Amino acid sequence: MNMPTKNFIKSPVFFLLMAAVPLPAFSQEAISPETVVTAPANKTDESLVSKRVKSSDTAALLSEVPGVALATGGGVSSLPVVRGLADDRVQVYVDGMCLTSACANHMNPPLSYIAPSTVSSIGVKAGVTPVSYGGDNIGGTILVESDQPVFARPGGELKESGSVSTYYRSVNRSTGASFSGAVAGSNVSFGVTGSIDHANDYKDGHGNTVTSTYFESRNLGATLAVKGENSLLTLKAGHQLIPEQGFVNQWMDMVENNASFINLRYKSDFAWGKLDATAYWQNTYHKMNSGEDKLPINLRIPVKMPDMPMETRGIDTGYSLKTDIPFAEKNILRIGNEFHRFTLDDWWPPVEGTMMYPDTFQSINNGHRDRFSFFAEWESKLSKQFTTVLGVRNEQVRMNTGDVHGYSMMDYGADATAFNDQDHTRNDSNWDITALVRFEPSLTGTYEVGYARKTRSPNLYERYAWSKSWMTSGMVNWFGDGNGYVGNLNLSPEVAHTLSISADWHDSARKNWELKVTPYYTYVNDYIGVQVYNSKTWTGGSETRNILQFVNHDARLYGLDISGKVGLWASSSFGSGQLNGNLGYVHGRDLDTGGSLYHMMPLNGLLSLEQHIAGWTNAVEIHLVGRKSETDQRRFEPETATYALVNLRTAYQWKNMRVDLGVTNLFDRYYSLPLGGINYDKFLDSKQTANFEPLAGQGRSFNMGLTQTF
Repeated sequence: MNMPTKNFIKSPVFFLLMAAVPLPAFSQEAISPETVVTAPANKTDESLVSKRVKSSDTAALLSEVPGVALATGGGVSSLPVVRGLADDRVQVYVDGMCLTSACANHMNPPLSYIAPSTVSSIGVKAGVTPVSYGGDNIGGTILVESDQPVFARPGGELKESGSVSTYYRSVNRSTGASFSGAVAGSNVSFGVTGSIDHANDYKDGHGNTVTSTYFESRNLGATLAVKGENSLLTLKAGHQLIPEQGFVNQWMDMVENNASFINLRYKSDFAWGKLDATAYWQNTYHKMNSGEDKLPINLRIPVKMPDMPMETRGIDTGYSLKTDIPFAEKNILRIGNEFHRFTLDDWWPPVEGTMMYPDTFQSINNGHRDRFSFFAEWESKLSKQFTTVLGVRNEQVRMNTGDVHGYSMMDYGADATAFNDQDHTRNDSNWDITALVRFEPSLTGTYEVGYARKTRSPNLYERYAWSKSWMTSGMVNWFGDGNGYVGNLNLSPEVAHTLSISADWHDSARKNWELKVTPYYTYVNDYIGVQVYNSKTWTGGSETRNILQFVNHDARLYGLDISGKVGLWASSSFGSGQLNGNLGYVHGRDLDTGGSLYHMMPLNGLLSLEQHIAGWTNAVEIHLVGRKSETDQRRFEPETATYALVNLRTAYQWKNMRVDLGVTNLFDRYYSLPLGGINYDKFLDSKQTANFEPLAGQGRSFNMGLTQTF
């Protein structure tokens, strides 16, 4: 981007890039063949800003990362799928906080708690993840950082900064606004952030409304930071309110989500090394019921969902202590200890005059899941060409829950008694081992080989969801498939063995061209799959769904990620042009049943041509997705057809103002989402006589955004 240096320093580009760059790096990052950061400091294409204009979902910031797909949830609550492994199989840290979905349908996943407007950086460590990046996962780790505190120059005047932004999307008449502001001296900084996002139901490529896709989300946050000569103490607090969010592929919708958090973090350099300490607490109150598109007041739908209130309270509490200790020559020892406690109460109030009466249904009663973790990791620079990382991590996972009961003893007494008569305490001792080797024979080639043994214990619902009736088991479903799910007290932890090889070829400066190829293979012992317990066929129709119980099977996944870029031109007349692309493929198989694993993304790719000239950034994107024919038959997963989407975007930077314009799905293509699950609302609209259809994606949308910094 060609602009005077003075104007660039005042521009949103400069401030956003500075937000993406933390204070002098706390520690050398452990090598990994799967490191991807959404907003690298050496780019000026404002990748974060352009993605915020297209979506209010923070997970969507990862949509262009090779190997990452999104399973459809609500408008701000999709679930990242990393190389075929989704949801709780991927650990998420938001500013160092390990957060948990406090919902039987996982409507409030960790990434839903941070608005895209406050994200300064987001990255993925997939597959072979160093043990210092967290445990209790087999798919990888997502690391999210919010806006970093700013400080004035030593001895300088008080520094004031901030920004305001707004956007509009035509496909669902989505509007939103956000702000940030900070005042800082050379050692103390205070900042505030806020955002509101609202959307109606979106329209598909045929112009039809896809109901229960509306949402509203409000976020407020504050940061107080104190900087010493070699230390940084940061206190963050915030609150989120989601008053409504529709879920078209679920029986229920979110009717309220209230969450508050406090996060204290301390970083410091000492003579012996570095220390990173974090302590946090988050409290969530969550309510589900039939939303506005499913309730009887909506006369467009002849058959409605009943009034069925469901409430949960979840609390995440934890701390982490991490140290970097240099020793000998070119060696680093990382040692850490983490604790995470998640407590959950899930109850469903009675509804007079219905079968859901007279008692409160207790789904999870005083459930808790505690993790105590210790790790040690050794990084060594053996020579100029060779770097190794070896790590081991142990996690002690303690789980328990209290006795339960249903709406009545007549309908639920047998299941409740069978559950209560068993010991609910479960203790797992999980071991992770990671070994990575990087070989750099020249300035134009890097090769990496990694092996990881990763372990994940079941979540509270996988072990403790107890009711086997059709209605209540259907309320435990974070898969969007219309089936019912039952827990299993005898589940074992998943143990994944992953081998990954990566080759990265590039020019010596990594500016003109790059090609990265990463094949991988994962074998999972005791993969938490499902078996059919019972089935349900709707009266007057032919549609059948299953009641599925979680069980341990063995599974195998393998795939290939390819990404690259090449500079096409650079001139004073036409600016600079670059071609970017990525390609991903994953194949997953349940080895006990021989069937496909659920939600395997078909072959997909993205190709974009970008131009930078003066204050303009222009791009055309082509998103290609192959036919999904490998489906999980036990879940009645639908097949989807091949499709291609064309997107256009342009942005202009003028002094402190940035304007973004774009069109997604330019040709208004109708398509079904491979990981979208089923359209439950449309099934209701048919009076429950038609078959479930796959969920259609968004039609053409004209998007615009405006950002002003000061």
